[in-house]
Amino acid sequence: MTDSTELLVLRLALIGVLFAFVLAAATVLRAGLRPRVRRSQGSRARSAAARLVVVAPAQSGLEPGTSFGLAGEMSIGRDPSCGIVIADASVSGRHAVVRREPDGWRVADLDSTNGTALNGRRVGPRGARLHPGDEIALGGVVLRLHA
Repeated sequence: MTDSTELLVLRLALIGVLFAFVLAAATVLRAGLRPRVRRSQGSRARSAAARLVVVAPAQSGLEPGTSFGLAGEMSIGRDPSCGIVIADASVSGRHAVVRREPDGWRVADLDSTNGTALNGRRVGPRGARLHPGDEIALGGVVLRLHA
């Protein structure tokens, strides 16, 4: 082999190695961006799909049917640090919390100004258990649990 042929082969090999490295890095980064949903048996698998759907948006700017996925414990309110942000004047900064418990979901009021209601009944800081189809009123905004 001549020097120019050896140099061409080395260049092509280097390009191949670089391409393989970039492809491997892109695959690893892409896998890290995908949300990991851990599915287990029974009710826990169904709870992964639990979500709150806007029924009555009041003046929040949300569209009816807007859906918020639930995971673990999520605070609801106007504050941007909340897991579910609802920009409506009748909703407090940190209005309520929805949390996953062994027997299902529970909603609790966080000492909000206008209170939290579950199916028309006021909910206190101890909270109340949620069932699919239940409606949560946060001020003038109404959300329905889909599980």
